[in-house]
Amino acid sequence: MKIKYYNFKNLIKIVNCKLKITPKGSPGQILIVGIVFMAVILILSAALFSRVTSFIRFNSNDITREQATNLAEAGVEKALWQLNQTAGSYPGETDTSLGTTGTFTTSIQPKTSTLKTITATGYVPNSTNPRAQRTIKADVGISDTIIAFNYGVQVGTSGLSMGQSSQVVGSVFSNAQDGVKKSIDGNQSSSITGDAYAAGTISTPYPTVPPGKKHENQSPSTMPTVDYQHWKETAAAGGVIDCTQTPPLCNLTGGGTDIIGNKKYIGNLTLGQSKFVTMNGPVYVTGNLDMGQSSRINLDNSYGSDSAVLILDGTIDIGQSAQINPTNATPKGYIMLVTTTTDTIDISQSGVNAIFYALNATISLGQSTHATAIIAKGLTLGQSAVLTYDQGLASTGFSSGPGGSWAVKKGTYRFTQ
Repeated sequence: MKIKYYNFKNLIKIVNCKLKITPKGSPGQILIVGIVFMAVILILSAALFSRVTSFIRFNSNDITREQATNLAEAGVEKALWQLNQTAGSYPGETDTSLGTTGTFTTSIQPKTSTLKTITATGYVPNSTNPRAQRTIKADVGISDTIIAFNYGVQVGTSGLSMGQSSQVVGSVFSNAQDGVKKSIDGNQSSSITGDAYAAGTISTPYPTVPPGKKHENQSPSTMPTVDYQHWKETAAAGGVIDCTQTPPLCNLTGGGTDIIGNKKYIGNLTLGQSKFVTMNGPVYVTGNLDMGQSSRINLDNSYGSDSAVLILDGTIDIGQSAQINPTNATPKGYIMLVTTTTDTIDISQSGVNAIFYALNATISLGQSTHATAIIAKGLTLGQSAVLTYDQGLASTGFSSGPGGSWAVKKGTYRFTQ
């Protein structure tokens, strides 16, 4: 048998030629599959991008709405403050900027003489083309429990006279017109650390008013109001003590601490030398209050930041080193000494940390004497006398009784847009 040898390379060529072997499928099909896959990816990406964009837009809108709300709330607070500063004559304001956030506009609609409606609208970024705006309305009225002392000194037609080196740490308002003296008249080195307002003019160069300003020829301010009869009746409701009896029942002497308060005292109330008393309620004295040397009247700490009224039909005589002290709370609660007398009141001692209210009388604050706030027909500060105003007195709460400041009425604060 003969064996034939073949050239395998030639054989493979022949086979390949005969069969025409090609790769499975077609290059065009792969391209189509790739295009479909990329289309699916793009559709999914677009849907996801749309959701992210919507979320970002929603979050941005929510932030701007919150900013507009804050601006509207700021407008209400500003309007309330202005009403108390201007005795209720504030008309509102338009497009007031607050930082770089936006603006607010407020308007005041009177309902009655003691009731108004504040409307405040906040705009982000401005009222011309706002991205967001919110409106708040609130009714405000004369508060039944707040008396506003917006100034360290507020005097009527007799004006303010300041002795050498005397000082008011706070602001001053004088309703006096110029007469023999200026509406606010100062001597050498006298100063007012806040603003000085006068219905007339203010002397130059003293008092100095760093860092405040002098505001002359202002419209007269409304004095804080006190309902005398209310406080007299409130005190008398706790009982009546006749100080005219023999022996006198209202001459408090000896050691220990006595309690006064929730009482009407007929006649004069006298504290002997170094006598301490605690006041735990309203007091009404039909005569005078006489405080002996080193005596003290302390407001009961249970009052916290509330204040109390001691009302007199007579005058106040405060002996050497005698003290009238507030509570130890923060902010403090003070005793407000109210007198209906028309006589001049002399305060000559340094330990008087009280509010003095004498709408019909002139008060004289003696040399090196201190006080907290004074509302009177007129005031004379002696040499080196100092009145240090407590900022908390701008909104002083009392345990009961009507006041004279504007406050938001409960339940009327509402969003309208």
